[in-house]
Amino acid sequence: MDFITSNYYLYFLPVVVFLTIGLASRRRRMQILILLSMSYVFFWLASGWHLILLLISTCIDWTAGKKMHGSQETSYRKRWLRISIVTNLTLLGIFKYLDLLIETWNLATLRFSGALEADALGLALPVGISFYTFQTMSYTIDIYMKKQKPYDSFLDFACYAAFFPQLVAGPIVRADHFRKEIEKPLATNPYRFRLGLTLIIYGVAKKLVIADNVALHANTIFVEGEHLANIGLIWWATLCFGIQIYCDFSAYTDIAIGSAHLVGVELPENFKTPYAATSPQDFWRRWHISLSTWLRDYLYIPLGGSRNGRNRMIFALMMTMLLGGLWHGASWNFVLWGFVHGLLLIVHRFGSKIGFIEQFFSMAGRSGVLLSWFVTQFFVFFTWLIFRVEDTSVLIPSMKTFVGIGGHFDLHEMYDMLPEIKFLTFIIAACFILLHGVSGKLGGGKEWLSRRHPMIWGSVCGLMLCLAFYLRPAETVDFIYFRF
Repeated sequence: MDFITSNYYLYFLPVVVFLTIGLASRRRRMQILILLSMSYVFFWLASGWHLILLLISTCIDWTAGKKMHGSQETSYRKRWLRISIVTNLTLLGIFKYLDLLIETWNLATLRFSGALEADALGLALPVGISFYTFQTMSYTIDIYMKKQKPYDSFLDFACYAAFFPQLVAGPIVRADHFRKEIEKPLATNPYRFRLGLTLIIYGVAKKLVIADNVALHANTIFVEGEHLANIGLIWWATLCFGIQIYCDFSAYTDIAIGSAHLVGVELPENFKTPYAATSPQDFWRRWHISLSTWLRDYLYIPLGGSRNGRNRMIFALMMTMLLGGLWHGASWNFVLWGFVHGLLLIVHRFGSKIGFIEQFFSMAGRSGVLLSWFVTQFFVFFTWLIFRVEDTSVLIPSMKTFVGIGGHFDLHEMYDMLPEIKFLTFIIAACFILLHGVSGKLGGGKEWLSRRHPMIWGSVCGLMLCLAFYLRPAETVDFIYFRF
């Protein structure tokens, strides 16, 4: 089960809301038990026996948190922190990265005669494992650092680890945030209920109308790997994928936050119009906020951050982005994606402090802001090209063409190469760019709509649902971040 199956909206979510807010109203413990049970049902339907891995992670981290909090002995506390981290990373490593290591070993030993060749295990990736392992590791690390106390109830902690709206693809929620949301009986109100429904409808429309339609163009070009020397074709495919991954992932986040609102829980925002960013640093303040702050707090700062000299800062920043890239998937193109983002952040950090550059942008005013935005987005979308294409034979020529090396521009070839639905996709992409820009300036559209008269609210939401129904492509695709 996931957020694009009709059963989620027709049966699962209504049953959860009815049981939690209706049947168990004002009985907090019963509400938590219902949410936990239904979260396990959701995960079982999504990933089957991999539920056992979630249970192992939950039990180990719960025990580690209690043991560390109950002792003042540093070595004892470190031992339990290691148990928590090693257990989570081992499960993540086996099920997500073991085949990559085997394939890399086989590739590296090709030149050596008689070298042992191992067979890939082909283990199925448990959905959401990257998210819930990071989430529960932050819990034990914070307890070790004495930044928070452990949960009083195992049921509360298990619900935090398995809460179904954000279990599969985030946002990565901190333990203190979730604890505050469930410390009292869960309840909602008319505005919050409408906001939840609005977010869900926004998400469904964004996923089906925008993400899945532009995906057809990106997939046609990158999967088939033809005409890779056409600059216009590569730029268009990269633009389509950049729109796809944002609308796909932010749609999941909207549905997750909306679903949580319906049962009286507020989850943190994960995006703030990232394509309005005017620097690489600004982009990471807007994109996948829960992951970027996690990487900052639990990798960048512990590795030295920016307070221990230039060399340490460069090392910490690059290692953080490399590991952040690897977190996304078991493929070396994700590591390259993280490496390029690390370079962009380092170049921006030092380049912006060069005298004549700083003076130029301070004197340029709005023109300087516009130039900063253009340069930032050019490189951001270049990294999306790296993120999207795992096949080296397609990636390398595509990268060269994107930056203008050996490429040509042929509008007729570009037009002939694209799938049948051309003008609709052009219009959808143009509307997204316009609406994304407006959202960056105004913001709060979902909240504003949820406060309107029920007739206005219902009409707009009904229109979005109609668009989602009539403009969706013949075949929908899974959410991209289900793979991570």
